[in-house]
Amino acid sequence: MLQNKTGYHLRYWIIPFLVLIPLLVMYFSGVKWAQELVCPSVNWELGIVENLQILLLIMILIVCVMAIFRKKNRIEKVIFSFLSVFALFVLLEEIDYGLHFLRYFKGRSDTFFVDMTGKANVHNLGNNAKLFKRSIYPLMLVLFIITPLYVHKFKNPVFKYLIPNKWFVVTAIITIFSYAVPRLLVDLNILEDGGFGVNIGEFSEIMVYYIFFLYLYEVIFEKELQLNSRRE
Repeated sequence: MLQNKTGYHLRYWIIPFLVLIPLLVMYFSGVKWAQELVCPSVNWELGIVENLQILLLIMILIVCVMAIFRKKNRIEKVIFSFLSVFALFVLLEEIDYGLHFLRYFKGRSDTFFVDMTGKANVHNLGNNAKLFKRSIYPLMLVLFIITPLYVHKFKNPVFKYLIPNKWFVVTAIITIFSYAVPRLLVDLNILEDGGFGVNIGEFSEIMVYYIFFLYLYEVIFEKELQLNSRRE
C-alpha cells in the first residue's frame, strides 16, 4: 500500500482532476486551437482524449501481462492471461483495428475488420455499444462503490483480495461526474459543444480505463492472495 495519505490523494483524485479539468476547459473554451487538440475536427479519434484512452489501455495490457509472470497461483495466471487477451481486444476496438490511423496517414480505411464485417469495430455492430455499457456500469457500481464501503463485513480471503480499498469510491464519483458534467453543460445549453456531439461521453471513458488500471495495479502489485492462513 502507499505509505502516506499524500500518495492516496494523488492517485485517486488529484491526477484525475489534473487531467480532466484542463481538457474540459480547452474543450468548452471556444478557442479553436484548444478544441482541435482535444477533439480534432478532421477526426476526433486522433485527439488528446482518445489517445489518453489508448495509453491507459496499453498500461492495462502491460500490467496484466506482468501479472502472468508475477503471480504464483495458477488460477491467477489463467485469469490474468484471459484479462491480457481481453485488454488487447478492447485496445484494438478503441483504435478501430487501426482504421483511423490508416485514414489519417494513408487516406483510406479498408482494414481487414471493415472488409469482413462492414463496420469499424465490434461495438458498432448492431446494439453492442449499449450492451457493453449496460454491463460495465453495474459492475463498476458494485466493485468500486458498494463493496469498498462494506469490505469490513467480508471475511473470506478471496473477497478481501478482490475488493478495492475505500479510496476507489472517490475515483468512482469523479468518473460519474466526468460523464454527467460535460453532457449537462451541452444538453442544458450552458456551453457550446466542442465537437464530440453525441460522443460527449468520451471524457468519462478516460476515467473508466483509469479506475480499472488503478484496480488492477492494486491487485497485481500491492496485494497477495492469502489462502493458506492458519487457524488459531
